Amino acid sequence: MARTKKSVDKEQLRQRRNELYEGITAGEVTLQQAVREMRALARMTQEEFAAHRGVSTKVIKEIEGGKGNPTVQTLNRIGEFFGLQVAFVRTATLREEKDAVKLPAEHGAESP
Repeated sequence: MARTKKSVDKEQLRQRRNELYEGITAGEVTLQQAVREMRALARMTQEEFAAHRGVSTKVIKEIEGGKGNPTVQTLNRIGEFFGLQVAFVRTATLREEKDAVKLPAEHGAESP
């Protein structure tokens, strides 16, 4: 028996996609969360999403379960549908360290 998909509010999907992009940009979304949300936005099962992205179902299940160790190529295949690719990003910790070093100098105090 074929499963029918519920109708969806396209504006709500657009908003969720924008929130995903904002979370990714801010470094607030884990790989596990991002893949799960991308799949949910695509309205696909793990099996459907894996086939659509050209990866195995096992890869999607492992990533969403927080146990995957995918290659960069696999991550790019998954993210491509959403205009995403793997890149280096500065972590919040590094930004905070940089800001902490700048603060004393900005206020006239000497840097350590």
